[in-house]
Formats: sequence, C-alpha cells, structure tokens
Amino acid sequence: MGITEIISNIRFLMLPVIIIIGVEFLLIALYYFYRKRQLDKKQIPIKKLILGAIFVGYIVFVLELTIIGRGTSHYMQMNLQPFSGYIDAWKKYSLRDLQNCLFNILMFVPLGILLPLLIAKFKEFKWLLLVVVGATVSIETYQTLTGAGIFELDDLMNNSLGGIFGYQLYRLAASITHNKKINMKSLIGNLAIPLLMGLIFLCMNIVYTQKEFGHLAINAYTKSNMSDVKVSTSLELSSAPTVAPVYKKIIKNEDVEDLLQQKLGLSQVNPQDDMDSGEILVEGKDGIPYTLTKNDAEGQWWLTDNNYTPEQTSVIVQEEKAKSLMDKLSILPQDAELTVQENGEFEWNLPDRPDLKRDYWTGDIELGLKQDGRVYSLAYSLHENQFIREVDILSPAEVYERIKNGEFPQIKYNALVQEEDLVIKKGDQIEIESIELSHMYDTKGFYQPIYNVSGKFNGNDWFTLIQASK
Repeated sequence: MGITEIISNIRFLMLPVIIIIGVEFLLIALYYFYRKRQLDKKQIPIKKLILGAIFVGYIVFVLELTIIGRGTSHYMQMNLQPFSGYIDAWKKYSLRDLQNCLFNILMFVPLGILLPLLIAKFKEFKWLLLVVVGATVSIETYQTLTGAGIFELDDLMNNSLGGIFGYQLYRLAASITHNKKINMKSLIGNLAIPLLMGLIFLCMNIVYTQKEFGHLAINAYTKSNMSDVKVSTSLELSSAPTVAPVYKKIIKNEDVEDLLQQKLGLSQVNPQDDMDSGEILVEGKDGIPYTLTKNDAEGQWWLTDNNYTPEQTSVIVQEEKAKSLMDKLSILPQDAELTVQENGEFEWNLPDRPDLKRDYWTGDIELGLKQDGRVYSLAYSLHENQFIREVDILSPAEVYERIKNGEFPQIKYNALVQEEDLVIKKGDQIEIESIELSHMYDTKGFYQPIYNVSGKFNGNDWFTLIQASK
C-alpha cells in the first residue's frame, strides 16, 4: 500500500472517529453545564475528560485498522520469523514494504503517550509495557483465530516498539515541562529509538548505493525445509561455467507535450493543471479534447480522444497514413515490426532480445486513426536496454541443487492457489521439467539474468524464479 492509498484509507476511517469524538465533546459540555448547578459535588478535570475522549477515538481507529471489516481469508496463519518485514523490504529495496513496518510502529505511539496522561499507574514503564504488549498480542490472536489477519511476530515487535517510543515522547515532554528547559541527555535518551532506526536506514542506504546492481524481488523468500521432500528431473543438466549479459533500463522522458504540440497541433488546456495522477487535458486546433496520461517512471504515455468511438476503416489506406504519422513523430526505431490488430489499430513491436549482447530497444507503440487520418489513440511504451557487461551465472546443475536445498521462492502461479498450498512439507514431490534462462529488472533498473524453473508440484503445474548471477 502506497502513501496515497494509506492517506485515502485514513481519511475514510477517520470519519466515524471524528463523529465519536464530537459526540463525546458534546457530552462533556453537557456534563459541565449540569455540574455548574451542583456546586457541592466534585468535578472531573476537563483535561482528563478531553484526553479520555481522544483515547476512545484512538481505540476505535485502531480497531478499524486491525479488526473491523478485515474478512476471514487468513485463518490460523502465522509468521514467526523475526524482522521478516524489514528483510523483505531490504531484499526488494521496497519503500512500500518498509512503510508497512513503520506504520505498525506509528499506530501504537499514541497509546504510549495517552496512557500515562490518563492513569498515573502507567507512568511506570513496566505497567505500560504490559498493556502495550497485551494489546498487540490480543489483536494478533484475534486476527489469527478469525482469519482477519496473520499472526506476525514483526507486528508484535513493531507495535511494542511504537508504544515504547510514545512513552519516551511522554517522558521527554514531562521533563521539559518540569525543568522548563531542554536537557540534551534526556533529549537523546528519549529519542534513542528513532535515532537508532535512522542510523540503521542510513547505513543500509550507503551499502545499497555501493552495490553495482540492485535487488531482485524474487530473493525475498524464506528457505524451505526440504526434509523428506522428493525432487526429481529427467533433464540432462550441464554443470559447465557460463555467463549471461546484464543490461540497464534507460528511460528517456521526452517533453511529450511539446512533441504533440509541434507535430499534432495539440496544446495543453491549462498548463498549471498537471495533476498528481499524471493526466493532462489537451486539445487540437479544432477544439477536440484529448487526455494525455504519463508514467514518467517508466517513460510511458497514452493519448486518447475523449469523445471518439472507434469504427471500422480501410486498413490499406489507413496503414499508409499510420506510417506517415510515425515518420512525422520520429519516435519509432527503424527495426520495429508493424502488425494490424483486429480492431483496426496499428502496433509496432520491438521484442525483448537480451541475447543480443548490445544496446537494443524493446516495447511497443499502438496507434488508432479516424477515417480522416487524425489520431484517436496513441500509446507509447518503448525503452532502451543498454548493454553493461556479462556476468558469471549458475549452471543448470547448480540451479537444481538450489531447488533441492529449498533456496527458491514459492510463487502463486494462479489466483486459485492458496498460500497454505505453497508451503513445502514432508512428502511433497517436485518434478523439474525445464530450466530456462530469462531476465528480470532489479530495483536499480538493471536487467539481470534469472532462471525460470517449471515443472510439477504434487502433480500440479508449478514454476519458480531463481537469480542466475553468482
């Protein structure tokens, strides 16, 4: 889940929380209005009531995130590997995976702040830690027994860490309030957790930037226990040393708006209206509106007529117009293959050729033309693979040994396969039918060699992917 999705979900979940807190504040106001008439009766401090209202809202918010409306698809599933989330984030070098870990920490920070403010007993760390750990264990246990989620040791650790950090923030604020100044020793001590985590992430980034190539997502797996698991093959596997090429994905983000304006006469309706979604409204000299969608990270873009419905046209006549338009745009490599789709659109394709061991272009361009030769759709998805060098790779025999040792990821090969069906256990059988060299982009945009291993897993079709480079 990305930052945008998290913020969107929080906005949705905060609505009932705000309503509940609003009702509580209304009740507090009514309480104080009533108590003013009862002068002889002791009143609850307004500070306590406000903090209590916020605490109730916070508990509702946590329940929404962890329990309410979560479904039942993870019944009795557990992940007891410590730091698995951080390991996966490192192996994939994925900000998205790291966000999940950090979000679980932040979710329990308010608990560590609010409890000592509400109840004096929780100013003692041992009692606060007991409640924090008890709360996260209760949530994880409920999720496991109901199928609402997976019991993850990482969640237990991160939630507890968040509660401790919240308590440290409370201690720091209390120290500043009491002493009327900031004590450097207290400041560093109470910010130890974020400072330590920041230092660890900094070191990890330094190590990552020093590596020549990036990380492959397929390496984010836990080694399987292959005891009493039968692995077989009828293939004749070579053990001879071999090499394979590595490429670098080159993204050329041309100024698409200028290109479309110069070549097709399309201008941006509102130059300041460059939306976060990557969609831009442009129009031709005749006032026909188009939507330009850009994916700068991949160097892709799509142009679509907002009002046109495709219709059957003369392919022969349109083909000449299509070729002429591509020459005019000058965005097509010379060796692209032209095919005509069933819907009458034209596609220029450059197949992936990692065996070339030289720079090459790959991807496709799709074009749809109206009867008069004007564009109603244009999709650009080309990039260049720049040859870097050859690297030593595993032999097929070494790949087979990796399988026998359980050093491979179990991949969901179709939507019907359940996670529990992929767990390697005693008595399972794996038959290797093919081991083919392929390529995959890593986290730095390098096109690295991998092996696509396919066959049968307990009689069902199965495949896995293994990094080829040593």
